[in-house]
Amino acid sequence: MNQVQQFLEYILNTFKIWVIVQPWELGIRVRLGKKIKKLNKGIYFKIPYIDSVYTQEVRIRVVTMPVQTVMTLDEKTVTFSAVIGYNIEDIEKLYQTLYHPEQTIINIAMSESTEYVSKSNLKNISFDNIEKNIITKINSESYGLNISYYKLTNFAAVRTYRLIQDGNWFHEGNDMDKKK
Repeated sequence: MNQVQQFLEYILNTFKIWVIVQPWELGIRVRLGKKIKKLNKGIYFKIPYIDSVYTQEVRIRVVTMPVQTVMTLDEKTVTFSAVIGYNIEDIEKLYQTLYHPEQTIINIAMSESTEYVSKSNLKNISFDNIEKNIITKINSESYGLNISYYKLTNFAAVRTYRLIQDGNWFHEGNDMDKKK
């Protein structure tokens, strides 16, 4: 029964000649793959099979970054994680420049924070400098996004140990497994 309902919704949406952009959204309409029109809040007409309409919420979004472990210039190990708050300012620019905006933001922020920490001594690391550096870097690029904040959520300078997790290391054929 659920599949029948989904099929009917698909058919009705295919022939729907309007789209509603909510007050907290922006949209773009692409006609015949060529003409792009920005859509603000309101109701807009579309031609089925001719127009493609994409909407995105412009409210602030928060992305949690994975934990990073980086060696400082004075060879101290630092482990940290962060969150990034961003919103969409220009939906047309966003669609023309990025495929996965969230992943792009995470990758840029991780590489910038790694670069900053690896080129600093532990005692000289400043949370404010890391945050400002990342916000400036991403906002200076023309992606149609605005980075509202970057905040470190965890930061620790600790000794870390890595375990060998490759099972092949323990198989026969390894010189360490052979009895002499």
